[in-house]
Amino acid sequence: MKPVFRLLPVLLALFGIAPCAAGQTIALWPFDEPRGLYPSCVLDDVSDNNCPMVLGPGGQIVAGKFGNALEPLPQPPITYPASGSVLFGLAPAPKPAGRTVEPMNWKNALFCALMTSGETHLRKEVGFVNPSRSRLNLGNFDWTVEFWYLPARRQVEPGVVFELGSGPRGENDEITRLAVAPDGRSFLFVNKAGGLHLRIPTSPSALDPSRAQWCHCAFVYSATESRIRHYVDGKEQAPSAAAVVQSLPQGEEAYLSVGRDGVWGQPLPGRIDELRFSEGRLYTADFVPPASFAAPMHSAAPKTAPKKGPLLLFARGAELEIPIQLLDGKHLFFDGAIAERLDGITFNANPPRPAERVVDNIQGPFRKHLNVVEDETGLIRMYFGVQNDYLAVLTSRDGIRWEKPLLNPGSDPGMENVVIPEPTAMGQVFLDPNGPPGERWKYISGYEGRGIYLYSSPDGWRFKRCRTAALPFRSGSQSNIFYDDQRQLYVSYHRSDFPRTLGGKTQREFVRVESADLTPPWSFTSQTQAEVIKIAETKRLHPLIPWYLDNGPLTPGGFGVEFPTAFGPDDALDPEGTDLYVPKAMKYPWAPDAYLAFPLIYFHYEEEGPPARRVLGVQSRQRGSGPIEAQLSVSRDGIHWKRFPRPAYVGTGTHAGDRIHQVYMAHGMVRRGDEIWQYYFGEEAYHSSWKKGTKRAVYRVVQRLDGFVSADAPYDREAVVVTKPLVFRGDRLLLNIDTDAAGYAQVGILDGRGHTIEGFSADECVYINGDFTAAEVEWLGKGKDLSSLQGKPVKVLLRLRGARLYSMQFSHR
Repeated sequence: MKPVFRLLPVLLALFGIAPCAAGQTIALWPFDEPRGLYPSCVLDDVSDNNCPMVLGPGGQIVAGKFGNALEPLPQPPITYPASGSVLFGLAPAPKPAGRTVEPMNWKNALFCALMTSGETHLRKEVGFVNPSRSRLNLGNFDWTVEFWYLPARRQVEPGVVFELGSGPRGENDEITRLAVAPDGRSFLFVNKAGGLHLRIPTSPSALDPSRAQWCHCAFVYSATESRIRHYVDGKEQAPSAAAVVQSLPQGEEAYLSVGRDGVWGQPLPGRIDELRFSEGRLYTADFVPPASFAAPMHSAAPKTAPKKGPLLLFARGAELEIPIQLLDGKHLFFDGAIAERLDGITFNANPPRPAERVVDNIQGPFRKHLNVVEDETGLIRMYFGVQNDYLAVLTSRDGIRWEKPLLNPGSDPGMENVVIPEPTAMGQVFLDPNGPPGERWKYISGYEGRGIYLYSSPDGWRFKRCRTAALPFRSGSQSNIFYDDQRQLYVSYHRSDFPRTLGGKTQREFVRVESADLTPPWSFTSQTQAEVIKIAETKRLHPLIPWYLDNGPLTPGGFGVEFPTAFGPDDALDPEGTDLYVPKAMKYPWAPDAYLAFPLIYFHYEEEGPPARRVLGVQSRQRGSGPIEAQLSVSRDGIHWKRFPRPAYVGTGTHAGDRIHQVYMAHGMVRRGDEIWQYYFGEEAYHSSWKKGTKRAVYRVVQRLDGFVSADAPYDREAVVVTKPLVFRGDRLLLNIDTDAAGYAQVGILDGRGHTIEGFSADECVYINGDFTAAEVEWLGKGKDLSSLQGKPVKVLLRLRGARLYSMQFSHR
């Protein structure tokens, strides 16, 4: 037996997941995905048994009894491309000998909701179970099937609730099916293995579309009674005839279709919500209809008001309030947002200082997209992916020596420090300031090719996944997230492969998603084919429109243009064939109005650029497809970003004696005094390297507090910054500044009209000379005390020569 399978029962027990037993849920589909969901997106089973389906072109997510529901309505029509790949359903696959049903492709995939073990010619990456090999294959054991139903129309043919078949679909009649009868007074239950064709009487009001009311329908099978009992809104209906239900033969191409039959006919004439299969007889007498089954999947903790930071002062497009209410907030000088006048000042990025190699000689599976978090006790944690894309953690007290915490005693080697035993290592752990104690730690990531999911934990050692996707799109790289207290929004960034380079190749970009609430799903506005074609007139996009077609009808597509682009290559700035990988965007923890990102820039050797560039990627040169560096971007609002391409924030080169050609910044930073520690995964190999077995390690770099960008004054003359009128709170002015030995700075305080305030002129300011992170400004006659000016509109004049100014802050002694 493979180690992962020996480990799985241990991990499942540790994480509180029990195997299915009598009286337990087999599968529960709440259909709470967002309205406008595209075909091929996942419909999550929120039980512990993980039985996903996908939405088809013959179904839509609509308003439900609880949240949303499923209805077999056709999706808006689109024009399919004339040709394409069989794998992605864009071209027909040959019909196997002896078959009558054409293999699935986009043009004939008119199902409503489906899981299938067949259709192996298509990409299938969501982890379908084989329904004939699960308890979904209803048989001679006690079981319950229930759902909420809203009749919407009458029809002359049966309307399928669900159909399970041994497969191949449409080629044999080994099926179990529940359908609404066209007489509007009964359900039809077919079970070929048991030879059953039952008519189950029901309340006519349950199937009457004119009433426009939801009703709860339950079907309870007793193996000892050999009978199906039926309940409507908790009231038992006339019992069925004797019935011995038998499980279908197991099939390699078994399927479960909801809302339509196995060849996509007989649509259900209404909406279905919270479809649940359970093992056991859940109802043996009349009962009160249940509330939502899916509600316990979400937090039961009461909602609290979101943490609110200071007002955002410098958002682009917003009218700047004058005087600026700077108060005692620190201001970082990475642009001229606060300045009324700049004379001789330039803004320049400052790379960090290389420090130690902290994790050496990495062997085996180790995801390069790291995530560093410091907990409330000062313990530093580094989260990363290991075997099977499980998420693991290392810990350190000093940021230099790292060790594996023993979280899973008795597990196989390499799994002792796993915190999530699921394929989900492409995300970010963060501390949610609005989370209740049991959910303070959060994690978002792509999961098993399905979409972006939210996990929560009380302590960051074991996480629980919210079973409904936060976002239904796949992301090919690490997703980032932070809470913006100044805008009271959660802001996340996700990769899109829809854009194209000037040469027509894939151009990686990252879109920005904002949500006031982390509870999945997060809303998005779906777009029609015509709307995306219009966007493509001004933005280079792949010709495959809509983009959800990209992975075929059984695997979700990636992020398209539903959200605004936040990070991407700049034709006016970047060389041709340059990609932007992960932005590593965050809100700076130690000053308001400051957002930082460390986008990874990938310079391609393949496919684009002149021959003299492309030759670098040939096998004989033993490089690969290109190197990767980290650059620096800054923002005042987390929306509009300025990137500093040079100097590279962390570039390729030698670090701790290792030659590095790929740099992957870790998300997160740690403060120790006046230093900020950051980490990166470095690799000797190039991307898609021809060389194997090269050096991989994790390295520490050290940045000055607030030191990412500075307002720099030349050495040969004085430069001046004059701020716009502002109001401060405090009695001291502190500067983070470095003049070295032969530079200096002086500060003057002006009134709101720009006139010097007596005793606070720049000429009377004692020279600031040296390297300080919190230099107190002093005047010859007035000393350091600014309390007399507190609350009054003033301007600050900074006169600098041969100096770097990083930040300023008014403070109390």
